[in-house]
Amino acid sequence: MPTAPPLSPDAAAPVDVTTVLFHDAPLAVYLRGEDGAFLEVNKAMAQLFGYDTPGEYLEAMAACPDQHYLDPDARTALLAELARAGMLTGRQYQAIGRDGFVQWVEESARKVATPAGEIYYFGYLRDITAEKSTSWALSEAEEKYRAIFEHAVEGLFQMTPAGRFVTVNDALRRMLAFPSAEAMTGNDEAAAHLFCNPDDREAMRLALESEDTVRNLETQLQRADGSRIWVSIQARAVRDGQGRVVLHEGSMVDVTERRQSQEQLRRSLSRTRRLFHQTVTALSKTVRYRDPYTAGHQDNVARLAGAMARVMGLSDDAVACIRVAGQLHDIGKIVVPVRYLCKPGRLVGLEWEFMQQHAQAGYEILKEIDFPWPVAEIVLCHHERLDGTGYPRGLGGADLGIEARILSVADVLDAMASHRPYRPALGVEAAFDVFTRQDAAFDAAAVDAARTVLRDGLIRY
Repeated sequence: MPTAPPLSPDAAAPVDVTTVLFHDAPLAVYLRGEDGAFLEVNKAMAQLFGYDTPGEYLEAMAACPDQHYLDPDARTALLAELARAGMLTGRQYQAIGRDGFVQWVEESARKVATPAGEIYYFGYLRDITAEKSTSWALSEAEEKYRAIFEHAVEGLFQMTPAGRFVTVNDALRRMLAFPSAEAMTGNDEAAAHLFCNPDDREAMRLALESEDTVRNLETQLQRADGSRIWVSIQARAVRDGQGRVVLHEGSMVDVTERRQSQEQLRRSLSRTRRLFHQTVTALSKTVRYRDPYTAGHQDNVARLAGAMARVMGLSDDAVACIRVAGQLHDIGKIVVPVRYLCKPGRLVGLEWEFMQQHAQAGYEILKEIDFPWPVAEIVLCHHERLDGTGYPRGLGGADLGIEARILSVADVLDAMASHRPYRPALGVEAAFDVFTRQDAAFDAAAVDAARTVLRDGLIRY
């Protein structure tokens, strides 16, 4: 085995190559001549390029000195720098192995001169393929993130808790009508001054401080041109190592059109609701001109039944349904002859049969109206009883919904507690005596609710 020159000019005697090259070292080490030819390599060097032994590698490189450089010019540039500067540090390039596998290597070397003036290059290589792959992946991820950030439809931001924008994307700049991103990030309180309602910004800050996230916070912002928009904000808190909130980052979406549409819809619904109630009132008044008692009775039953439904814990929608049904429950009396409606005595025979027809008549009048609830069916059933003794169909038990059960109790209670054409008011207690005697006919929960309503003064007689 040849011997190498001393590794420094001060060395007095040649050193054994085996010692210099550290054949068993895990790092790829080599010794080149001044012309760049490899004189000696260690085992790690040979294996780096897919050779079993250093000898095989040296033979291959002697046959073709440029073969492990993917770019042949890389060898020339590397040797030129060594000759000029005497040192090479961290030069990275792509190398190709015996099996054609391309890898990234990092090479460092220095020039060594012997006392006789002979020049050698001593160096080592490091496989950095994995590092490069990671670096590429990070670079690619960063590039993708930057592209997503810049081209996102939503306005993206980072701001300090004090209200200074740190980073904004172009979508946010356009949304808030600023001339440039710098005009936003260069103003220490640009973010703070955007909020039309300062309480919203403070609520957002407190929520991020305590909960770390804010979702769907809708607030009004004032744009740089003075106009106002509504936005929905999603944000999270970024904390430092001590747990302090150092940044708020998130997104904003312009929801002005949706808010305007919602407001228009709200006004439209309000008008529709008023029109609906006006229509119901107008319908209920149709009997007023024939029987003033019936009109007042319907109003009373509507209020009483609605109060009972609330006491029983029914939903607002169910309460509204019951009130409408109560207000219209006797509309069918429009088909009953006036002489029967105003008769000073009790109805008998055919007179009573005529009166019983009002439930069915009310159903026929209302069934074609597209109420949001089964008002016609409830009106049809308001004289039915749980024990099947009612009319017009003799239904009972599970066939009667809670609305009809409540309405039947309210109807009897108001009828007995109020003056009738053929008798004076019998009073509230008389009504409850009926409920007690005929307990199988009336819903017990509805009766208890009626008692609570009267006891608490929600309805007075």
